[in-house]
Amino acid sequence: MLNDADDNRRWRKAYDWIKDAIDGGRYEMGAPLRENELAKEIGISRTPIREALRRLEEDNYVKITPLKGAVVSEISSEDIREIYEIRKLLEPFAGLSTARLMPDSVIGKLEKKWKTFYKNVKAGRVPDLSIVSGMDLETHMTMLHYSNNKHLTDIIASYHSHIQRLQRISAHYPTNIDETVREHLELLACLREHDPKKFRDLLYEHIAASEANIMRDFYLK
Repeated sequence: MLNDADDNRRWRKAYDWIKDAIDGGRYEMGAPLRENELAKEIGISRTPIREALRRLEEDNYVKITPLKGAVVSEISSEDIREIYEIRKLLEPFAGLSTARLMPDSVIGKLEKKWKTFYKNVKAGRVPDLSIVSGMDLETHMTMLHYSNNKHLTDIIASYHSHIQRLQRISAHYPTNIDETVREHLELLACLREHDPKKFRDLLYEHIAASEANIMRDFYLK
């Protein structure tokens, strides 16, 4: 008999597999996700597949319709515009506190990660460029953490989950990698100055540039 830990491990395995397949472009927006096919590919029963799809729906990766099943959720250009309007309002506001409170030691650790990543990219030692979206999320969530406003952090975090899979695909554009690394290092260098207004303005510009990249790569072709 399976215990709760076994059940959790099985649906989590399915969750990670399906999420990675969506992020990697194997399943495009609107593609059907059939339980029996996924169970066969992943090598587990349909029950944890069903739970994984339910969790993925909560995280905006999947849409489940009764009697029709699950499909990869769509993200429209209007969704992106609305999400970025919220980000451009809230994140720079949070940045005013971040610039005062974020320790130089934490800034230094993030700088080291970005520089090491870029060095490895240029040396051909990064097989999956989409991991840059994880670094992007880590950097922004760390910044938000040091805004010392939990409710604001939770609100913004919910919107990051909407766009992360587009960022992961967008990261495969070489020009985007160079731009992303440069902008994040500029943000971190600005944080070292502990100038709230300067950081707020630079963070706004960075978020606006991210929006422009996603709109260009996915909706303005």
